[in-house]
Amino acid sequence: MMTTMTSLALALHLLAGPPELPPELPPEPPPEPVAETAPIEVRAPEQVQSDAERGAAALPTPEQVRDNAGERPTSAGGDPFAPPPNPKAHPSEGVYAVGSGPIAPLPAPPPPVPISTIPKLDWRGTAWLSFRLTVTGPIGGAYPAKPSVVSLGGAVEGGWRINQLVGVGIGLARQPNEIIRQTVLDQTVVRRGNMNVWDFAFVRLFAPVRGRVDPFVDLGGGMVFLESARPGLPLDVGGSLRASVGFDAWLTKTITLGISGLYRAVFVGDSIGHTIQGAVELAVHF
Repeated sequence: MMTTMTSLALALHLLAGPPELPPELPPEPPPEPVAETAPIEVRAPEQVQSDAERGAAALPTPEQVRDNAGERPTSAGGDPFAPPPNPKAHPSEGVYAVGSGPIAPLPAPPPPVPISTIPKLDWRGTAWLSFRLTVTGPIGGAYPAKPSVVSLGGAVEGGWRINQLVGVGIGLARQPNEIIRQTVLDQTVVRRGNMNVWDFAFVRLFAPVRGRVDPFVDLGGGMVFLESARPGLPLDVGGSLRASVGFDAWLTKTITLGISGLYRAVFVGDSIGHTIQGAVELAVHF
């Protein structure tokens, strides 16, 4: 009985044909190689601070900062689980402290320069030409050397500055020396006699000071030419001595504004006159 059932099952299997095989699955891709990660270097806080002070720690490039925007900040060893920088940390606590990352350490200061090697600038100007507005008045003496009026006048001076302390100059000045009023046929006629001064030499000494104010004193002499206010009198010629003190204030490298006071002694014939003069001048230096 058992043999008959086995034979019957075998016959049915042969009539049904070979069994269907399951569809073949695609081959599995090979596993990707795992990149070897560098070991994380744990550095002592003293070593990080020392490297930051020397500038030895490398700062991230702008490209790395741009690529890592929005990611968790990492430590110097690349540890993503390191705590973020302390906003209150002192800059000397490392290059990754807030406020010290983009700042490179300052270089050492250069050695001091000896004073003897520093070049000295030349003193200002070797020549000058000044235009003066003067007020002259008598202080003693006798006519005609002594003026009889207080008058406004003008002067021109030029000079050469030999060095920073000494200069020589020459000057021309003119101011009224006397004024006479005469009445002729019920008409008042005013006549003026002028004093013309030629200072053909004076020596000027400058104070050795720095800054925009340049004080000076000078001493010199020359000749005077007196024009009388009385008609028919000849021109009187005499001599003079001068001494002055003042200062120049530098407005630019070539222009000064000066104030001075001048004493002048005038000798004409047997008379001697003493005058005092105040002046304001504008000078050009070249």
